[in-house]
Amino acid sequence: MGQYDRHVFVCTSGETCPTQGDTEKYVKILRAGAQKAGRTDIRINKSGCFSQCGHGPMIVVYPENVWYAGVRESDLDDILTSHIIGGLPVERLRYDPGVRGPNKIDVERNDASRATASGPAWKRVCGTGEVPANGMKEFLVGDLNVLIVNTGAGFVAYQALCPHEAIRLEDGVHDGSVLTCLEHMWQFDVHTGAPLGDAETGLKSYRLKEERGELYVGLEG
Repeated sequence: MGQYDRHVFVCTSGETCPTQGDTEKYVKILRAGAQKAGRTDIRINKSGCFSQCGHGPMIVVYPENVWYAGVRESDLDDILTSHIIGGLPVERLRYDPGVRGPNKIDVERNDASRATASGPAWKRVCGTGEVPANGMKEFLVGDLNVLIVNTGAGFVAYQALCPHEAIRLEDGVHDGSVLTCLEHMWQFDVHTGAPLGDAETGLKSYRLKEERGELYVGLEG
C-alpha cells in the first residue's frame, strides 16, 4: 500500500484546462475539503498536461484510476465527498473517450480564446450526458449563461432567460416541440426558438456542435 489512501491530480498547466476553469482554485478547494474532513491520508496535487487537451478541466483520482472531464467548480463537492473521501466515483463526470493515450481535441478550433472572421470561437459547455433526456439545463460558459435543450432528437442552445421578464427557462418545460416558460406561459418552438402563441419575442440561439460526447457552443469574437 502507498503512503496515501487516494492521490488526486488536477491539471493546472496544460494547454487548455487552465483556460476552461480556475484549476488553481480547484486545488485549493479540494485540499481544504480534505483537511476539513481530517483526511491526512489524501494527497491533492497540481499536475502538468494529461495530453487530453480540450476536454478539461480534468482531474484524475488514484488508485482507482478514474478520470474526470469537464469539471466545473460546482462539481468539486460531489467529487470530494463521493469519491475522494467516500470511495464512490461520480459517474456523470467520468471521462472515457474509448481511445487510450493522447486524445486532444483540435485546440485551434476549440480554444475559447480564438475567434476568426470565418467562424465563432468554440467553448465547451458540458458532456451530452449532463442534460436530461427530453430535458434542459442551464450552464455558465465564460460569463454567459446558456440553456442547452435535449429535444430527444438532438441538442440546441438558447439564451438562458425568458425575454419576457428574465425568468430562468431551465425552470420551465418542453414536450419535444414547444418550450414553455411557466412564469407567464410564454412559449417557443423548441427547435428554432421562434415565438409561439402570446410570446412577442423569440429566443436568441447559439451555434452548437457535438464532438466525442461533448457539447460546444459557438460564440462570436
